[in-house]
Amino acid sequence: MNRASLAIFLGTLLGGGGGGSTPRGARAEFPGRDLAQGSEESVSLVRGTALPVELDTPVDSKKVKTGDAVNAHVTEAVKANGQTVIPKNTKLVGHVTQASARAKGDAGSALAIVFDKAVPKKGPEVPLRVVIQAMAAAPRFTPDAGPDVAAINNGGAAAEGSPMKPSRTSPAEVASRTASGTEKPTNTGSGIGGGLDSAGKLTSNSHGVLGLEGLHLSTDATSATEGSLITSSGKSVHLDSGIRMLLVSE
Repeated sequence: MNRASLAIFLGTLLGGGGGGSTPRGARAEFPGRDLAQGSEESVSLVRGTALPVELDTPVDSKKVKTGDAVNAHVTEAVKANGQTVIPKNTKLVGHVTQASARAKGDAGSALAIVFDKAVPKKGPEVPLRVVIQAMAAAPRFTPDAGPDVAAINNGGAAAEGSPMKPSRTSPAEVASRTASGTEKPTNTGSGIGGGLDSAGKLTSNSHGVLGLEGLHLSTDATSATEGSLITSSGKSVHLDSGIRMLLVSE
């Protein structure tokens, strides 16, 4: 074997035979694919993370049924460790888990909603496990009524202040207690205050129903999977589009 042949032979051995294999310790590149954009790393929210949202679709317990879609959008970017994990205006997709209208002999009506995921315009979907901590009427003059999310999440008040109850109160029990006076509706009327800041926005201290007469919000340990329960002594539970909610991750 002459020197030229020997050089070609050794080059073939050291170069992996020209078969295109990737040397150990190197990262393989895939033509036409951006690894960063192609990453499917899941995003999860830390327990107690607050999501201020606004309802996009009206929901009426007399008209909907279990499984019907409920859509909302995030009114302020949700951040973790200084990084945005859910951008502002991200769509939230949820569904009805319980719906009933008041029939003859019933004490009231009920509606339960669970939000399943956030769907950003770019990036992977974010699975949600959240409860509704507070609800408020749609703002009359302010188009964007999201709370100060940074203050809520950095303070961690939402996690500690989430109104967990040992067991869920049935619609009949809620309506019965309200009628008898043993339990007042969780409602502060339509005025500013009692869980809203000076601008009329939800805060980390907001709990229950604010400015929506006749509705009662019940949140317990099962709400993240079975839906937060909203009850009314009226013929149905009706939520207009534009209603604000403060969701808290479990």
